[in-house]
Formats: sequence, C-alpha cells, structure tokens
Amino acid sequence: RQVLANLVGNALVHTEPGTPVAVSALRDGDHAVLTVADEGPGMTPEAAERAFERFYRADPSRSRHRGGSGLGLSIVDAVVAAHGGTAAVDTAPGAGTRVTVRLPLGG
Repeated sequence: RQVLANLVGNALVHTEPGTPVAVSALRDGDHAVLTVADEGPGMTPEAAERAFERFYRADPSRSRHRGGSGLGLSIVDAVVAAHGGTAAVDTAPGAGTRVTVRLPLGG
C-alpha cells in the first residue's frame, strides 16, 4: 500500500493538474508487476539515474511544501527491496515517467 501511495502521489505532485496517470497490476510468472505511468514532463537521464536516492529532487527549486521531501521514490525502492523485488524508472524529457515495481509472489 505504501509503494502504491508513494508512486501515485509522486506522479500527481510532478505533473500538471489533469495529466493522465495510469496504474496497472499484473502477474508475470512468479512476480507481481505494478506500474504507475504519467504523461507529465518526464526526467532527464541524469535525474532518472538519481531518482531513487534519498532526498534527491529533480527540480531543486521546488520547496518541500510544493515538491515533497525527496523521499518518495527512495522509500519505494527500500520497501520493494525489503520484499525481494526491484523498482525501475523509464522516462525521458517530454515523454512522461513510468515506474515499474516487480515483487516475488509468495509460494
């Protein structure tokens, strides 16, 4: 629940009001796959590379009040890793952002 809340919240904070955000969940073999994708501004390759770092903000001009603490995606990464999964970001400037989480399903 925390992972989904952080991913959706992050998409809503970093896109303009009314920007589509899609959430999907599916089973891929022995993994659950959760994807949150937005049609927002996307990130530079440099920002995408650092997206899961604690306290990192792609736009340093954003205040904590407006842009968050820089912890959302790092929390996602930590929670997912604690459950034996992975999180990945796929983005480019002008192409939106897609975060995919893969979690192993219990036997």
